[in-house]
Order: sequence, then C-alpha cells, then structure tokens
Amino acid sequence: MEGKEGHKISSRRKSILAFKRATRWLQGAKRALEDERWDDVVYNSQMAVEHGVKSILLEKGYRFKRVHDVSQELFSLPKNYNVPSWFAKKIDEITKIMLKLTNRRTSAGYGFEEEYDVDDFKDEAPSSYKEAEYVLDLISKYYIEIEVDI
Repeated sequence: MEGKEGHKISSRRKSILAFKRATRWLQGAKRALEDERWDDVVYNSQMAVEHGVKSILLEKGYRFKRVHDVSQELFSLPKNYNVPSWFAKKIDEITKIMLKLTNRRTSAGYGFEEEYDVDDFKDEAPSSYKEAEYVLDLISKYYIEIEVDI
C-alpha cells in the first residue's frame, strides 16, 4: 500500500498509525461519556477496539478486508505468529469484547432507523468505554513489550 506521498508504507508504520487512531477514538468515547452522548460512547468505543486490534494485525503483516469484525484474524494470531504468552491468554477476552461492541455499533450509529434514541444506550455506555479502555491498555502493554515506540 502506498502512503500519501506515493512511497510504500511499512507494516510497522501502519500499525503505529492505526493504534494512534484507536486512542483518538477512545478519547472521543470519553468526551461523549462526559457529554452524555451515550450512542457516541458505544460507537467510538467499538471503533477504538477495532482499530486497536487491527493495529496488532498490521504489525504482524496481516492483510484483511475493510470490515469491523476481525475476530477470526485475532483468534488465529498466536497460532501463526510469536506473541507474548500473557497476550495470547487475553485474546479470548479481547475477542468477546470486540464482538459485543461490534454487535451494538450499528444500532449506536444508525439507531434512528430502528427508533433508538441516545438514552437507549445510557446503561451500556459506561461499560463500553471501560471495556475499550481495558483493551487499548492491553494493546499498549503489548507494544511496550515488543519495543514498539508508539
């Protein structure tokens, strides 16, 4: 894949950019939580987790379609690549969080089509944010361990 100036982008560089984007999605979720924009909390939390997970897959050189659910790719990661054992043990948990948030993302983003209102997400918004924060914390620790300067 070519970058903005026509040069090839390394997997490592794409990975770092994806993780930085994940942290901005999480920041958006936090601000939405403060503003009581519950649907935005759920949507942004899902996007934070998605981009965080994709950042690790990119770091390993994975190629994947532009889809929201990359759980199968994540699940196969320890079988195909060397990852820290503590992280491999967390993949099941990360996958469950990602799938849960992905399933709610559509309703959070397009709830008006099904008559959802912002308050319909009030109960799940805080936990969605906490789960996304937790996953990004794990991914950050992963990067520290493999000595990637993010």
